[in-house]
Amino acid sequence: MSIADSLEKSNHCFTVAELARLFNVNRITIYRLAQQGRIPAFRIGSAVRFDPRAVASWLRKQGGAL
Repeated sequence: MSIADSLEKSNHCFTVAELARLFNVNRITIYRLAQQGRIPAFRIGSAVRFDPRAVASWLRKQGGAL
């Protein structure tokens, strides 16, 4: 099962830390990608969250690579 497939099966939005752990990158990398609009994200107050289906779609468009 690919990471995108795993993301789509999730029933909760991901935090920066969860996505960083899943992609095996630093949290700062995830924050930067979100701030630059390179990965789909949304804010709830000061918290950044990621819709798993939007991230799965984005990941497939990237060819699986960050």
